[in-house]
Parts: sequence; C-alpha cells; structure tokens
Amino acid sequence: MKISLSSPLLFAYPMEEVFQIAHEIGYQGVEVWHFQLLKSDEDPRKLRKLARELGLSLSVHALSWDLNFTSKLERVREASLEMLEESIVLAEILEANPVVFHPGRITIPGDNPEAYWKLLASGVQRLCEFGLSRDIELALEIMEHISKEFFINPEDSTRILKEVSMPNLGITFDAAHVPLNLDPLEFLKQVEGVRHIHISDLTPEKRHIALGTGVRDFRPLVKYILDEIKVDIAIEGMEYQRDTWLASHNKQEMDRLLSGTV
Repeated sequence: MKISLSSPLLFAYPMEEVFQIAHEIGYQGVEVWHFQLLKSDEDPRKLRKLARELGLSLSVHALSWDLNFTSKLERVREASLEMLEESIVLAEILEANPVVFHPGRITIPGDNPEAYWKLLASGVQRLCEFGLSRDIELALEIMEHISKEFFINPEDSTRILKEVSMPNLGITFDAAHVPLNLDPLEFLKQVEGVRHIHISDLTPEKRHIALGTGVRDFRPLVKYILDEIKVDIAIEGMEYQRDTWLASHNKQEMDRLLSGTV
C-alpha cells in the first residue's frame, strides 16, 4: 500500500514540480489529474522518466469536469467517452495504473436513475475494452449523494461489476463521498472490487478539506485499509495558490493515522 498525492493539492504548479514536491514531502506516488496536465501542457514521456528517477508510482484521474457519458444527448456521450479514452492513453504513456474515472450523471433533474444504467454499463464496457488492450486498469468512482449523481451506493459497485464483467474493472472508494450519517468503514466493507482509495476530510458544509480539520475520525478506516484491503490511498484536496502547506499537512496527518497516534 502506497500513499499518493492527488495533484490538485498542488494545482498551481506544473506537474514536474508536483512530482518533485511530492517526493520531497515523502509521498510514494502521485495521482495525476489529466485536466491539470492539460493546463500545463507538459510532455508525459518526460514525466514518466522523472517519476522513475524519483521512485514515484503513478495513477491517473481521468478528465471529468464537463463530461457526462450517460447524457441523454448522443454527441455529449460520444465526446465524453472519446476524452476518457484520451485519459487511458495518457496512463499508458505514463505507465500509470489505475485510471480513476467518474460515472455519468442524470441529465434531467428528478429523472429515474434506472433510465441511465444501460448507458453507464455500455460506456464502462467500452472504456474497459479500450484499456484492456493497453494493460490499463480502470477504477470507477462511487460519487457523492448529491443531485444528478446516481452511482452512489455500495450495491452500485456490485451491480456494475456484474453487468460489466471485465478483468481490468475495479472501484474507487472516496471517503469524503460517504454521507455524514453513515460510517465510512461500514460503507467500505460493503463495496466490491475496491482497487483505489481517495481520502480527505469533510464537514456538513464542505468536502475534500485538509485531513484533521473536519468531523471524521478516520483511524478505524485507515487501519482496515492497511490491514485488509492494502490498496493505494490518494489524498485529495485543492489548493489554487503556489503553496505546499496543504500537501505537507495531509502527509503528516496520514502518517499519524497510519501510526495510530492521531
């Protein structure tokens, strides 16, 4: 199990500097947000070489903002799938695994989620086939319980893994997406096929904040991941300024969680 920095913790930096800072702080890997890399327009082949030199493992967070591959509009679906395939190609170049990707969303407010499952399954199938030929694993993320999201519960992971029986498909569990009235550890225990973990703190008002600044005690969750699941954890968050405090703080808090001293 490795602890990775999600690159938006250093969103103002080019990815080369993200890698170097992550290494200096003590992270073992970086989850490369494709959108952030597009913003800096760096050569992924050079980044692959740098990651090797620094001993960093890489994963990729696929493009997600503005995309919806379960849209009721065919052109939106196709454009979204094509851009997600670009994220898979990026992972192949970076030699990164897995590719974390978001499910589609409901188009019409208040619509029946069941009407979108066929589009979800067909899109995931296509992406998995595209990734399989490139030795890329995919990890579909369980989302927040908010408007328009419908892939949000542990049983959804069971269903998609049954409907799309591909060897390179797994699930991303995000601790900040678990509703505050539910225990994240019990939630995680019900999720099938977990291949990747996201963690960040939250309050009733805001998600993805610095570890130790929200309302959750993550010690039981982290211990379970360490002892039982043993998959990599990427610490998420967003810092828009050229400031390394959030990245450093989160690593220190995770070290305490892993040691059981928080």
